[in-house]
Order: sequence, then structure tokens, then C-alpha cells
Amino acid sequence: MEHTNDQIALTVNRMTYRYRTRGATENAVDDVSFEFEYGKVYAIVGKSGCGKTTLISNMAGLDLPTTGDVIFEGESTRVMDRYDYRREKVAVIYQNYNLFPVLTVKENVLYPMQLKNVPKKERERIACEKLEEMGLGRSYWRRFPSMLSGGEQQRVAIARALAGGQRILLADEPTGNLDAENSAIVMSTFRKLAHEDGYCVIIVTHDPQIAEESDCIVRMSSGKIVGAEETMHA
Repeated sequence: MEHTNDQIALTVNRMTYRYRTRGATENAVDDVSFEFEYGKVYAIVGKSGCGKTTLISNMAGLDLPTTGDVIFEGESTRVMDRYDYRREKVAVIYQNYNLFPVLTVKENVLYPMQLKNVPKKERERIACEKLEEMGLGRSYWRRFPSMLSGGEQQRVAIARALAGGQRILLADEPTGNLDAENSAIVMSTFRKLAHEDGYCVIIVTHDPQIAEESDCIVRMSSGKIVGAEETMHA
């Protein structure tokens, strides 16, 4: 398929990530190359230990490859300011939500915008808008995370990610703690963000149903990408 540069969100180019265990060296990710486009939902699947989370951690700029590159808009994460990259370009959504327990729902969503010095009036508007989009109306805003169900906490985490304005969403087992109903809500949100708003959504998942609802399933085994196929949703 022909690509234009403005379609491509992230390029992984000959990436290897190596770590030492008990004096031995192992390749958690082994010479992987792939292009991820805006407007699509990707599911990265494979057995535990196959390198999925390591790959997504490198794409998020939380780690640097041992060899090869993760490239955003023509620039490798090796040479860019990775703090700015994580703050401005990519958002990570975790299985355990990573909400601040001492902040309210609304304060959690406001927080990344405060770091970026978004004017107070604008960040208030965006926070309310994103929470409403996730089905969390005004009655939720002053609650603390401990007062919410798992599905509600995950939706707050997604609202927080969206409030930052990043168009690349990296989600590590985002439905792992959710029931079928809440998983469906989260996946519906991800598909809408990709298909209607042009986001690139990359999900690590063990759930075959979640994978089938993506646009492209990327299969990993022993640190390598061993296949990629489009689904009926593509």
C-alpha cells in the first residue's frame, strides 16, 4: 500500500531492545520494523513475554531502543526531547488507570493541561468536554477515583489522555480489568477517535475480542512481528 508521510504516525525501524538477565543478554524486541498510521486502531497481540509491552514502551519514549529507531515525523526518539514528545505527541493509557488518588475526577483530567500551561478557562472547558464525551457527567467530577468502578476509572484515564491533545494513543491492556460491557464502551471510543478524529490508537491486548474489533492485528512472537492482518473493521 502506498503511504503518504502525513498518514504515518510512528515508524519502528529495525528496532531491537536488549536487556541482561543473570549475566545473559536477551532481545525483548528483535529487529522489528512497522509503520502505524493515523486513522486506525491497531491491536498488538502475542503470548506474555513476546515483547509487546517493551515495544509500546519504546514507542512512548519511555525507553530507547538498543539498536534501530522509533521515528515520529521524521525524527528519531534518540535525538528529540523525549519529555516534550511524551507531553505533546503521545499519551499512554494503562491497565491500572494510574489516576492520582488524592485528586478528583476533574482534577485528574486537568492535571496534564496544567503541566502544559493551558489557560485556566480553556483547560476547564476541555476537561468538562472530554469527561462528557466519556459519559461522565457533572455528578462524577468531584468524586475521587476510589469512589468509581473500574470501568469509570478507565474512562477518566482516557479522558485525561484526550485532554492533553496528543493524537497518538498507546494503550497497554486497557480493558484487562473491565467487564464485557465496559470493554465495549472503551473500544467504541477508540474506534471513534481513530475513524472520526484521525487518531492513531495502538493497543496491547490478550483479549481476542478486543483484537478483532481493531482495524489491524499485529502478531508478535519471541520479540518479532510475525504477521499483520487487517480485520473486517478496517
